[in-house]
Amino acid sequence: MNKKLLLLPMLLVALPLVACADTDQLYPDGAYYTNSFVKNAYEVYEGKTKEAKANLAPKVLNNEKNGYWNGTGELTDINGSPAKAYGFAQAKSWHPNYFKEGGKDLYWGYADGYSDITRETGIGMWADQSSLYGTIYSQTKKLARNNPAFSKGVLSKLYNGQIKCNAWSYFSMVLLSKEGYGTLFPKELSSAEYFAMSLRAGSDVDQEGPHGRLVSMDIGVTFYKLNQDNSLKAEGVKLSSVYLNCNYSSEVTSLVGFTFADAGISPKGIVGMSVDYTLVDDGAFEVGTEVTDNFKDEAKGHVGLCMLEVLFPDSNWN
Repeated sequence: MNKKLLLLPMLLVALPLVACADTDQLYPDGAYYTNSFVKNAYEVYEGKTKEAKANLAPKVLNNEKNGYWNGTGELTDINGSPAKAYGFAQAKSWHPNYFKEGGKDLYWGYADGYSDITRETGIGMWADQSSLYGTIYSQTKKLARNNPAFSKGVLSKLYNGQIKCNAWSYFSMVLLSKEGYGTLFPKELSSAEYFAMSLRAGSDVDQEGPHGRLVSMDIGVTFYKLNQDNSLKAEGVKLSSVYLNCNYSSEVTSLVGFTFADAGISPKGIVGMSVDYTLVDDGAFEVGTEVTDNFKDEAKGHVGLCMLEVLFPDSNWN
């Protein structure tokens, strides 16, 4: 599907709750799929995650080798095509072995000629995904396959291998305001080589002229470890000027990520993470449209970060 649409919660109240082996207890009743864009933002910080990062000075990573990767790697300014904000080509060119299973290449999905990134029996009804293991990257490397502990709770939709909307809208993604979110994992990370997310942007205002646009965001990724007194220690990075599709298509998502070595962070002992962002540039500004990343101001158009998947591929957990 390459449906061109605004990120609006259309028909969501009619969708059934997900019930499946891969993900269950996906949503509290009525949460995060309302008729208000700003009220769908997930702004929960579990435990003391927000306090722990308060004085953090994150390492800055740029879109370059030994920095972070982003989609096709073809986007360098706000005037680029939002249609090119997809896939994992840049990461694969730098780290080809990350995208193999048993020596066989793994695929992103539609961009590689594969129509199926998930097996479905209908919108909101999950199905057995095992037939895609060894073929589709996200299904093969998803956290819910790695460890069933990630198949529970409201954030399990970030661990189920669904990297694109597939008409599921908010059932497939977490919408963030600039406040971001923080979570504690059900397990403690023992080892992992890299971290990645499937991302796009969304907005409740469209620019004039051609449908869709690019936005640029500084994205903060923070990891948490336990101190001896069980308080949280924060270590993180800021991904500088990440270009993402906004409102061009719900299917155009980019794999954004980095190695722990390049981030200067040891993965051992990570027990949680948080993500936040700041809007740097937006194609809507070019036509005089006022937008904001602050969802507390409901009088303006809003731009949010849409997270569809969180990945610690080939990781080990205690």
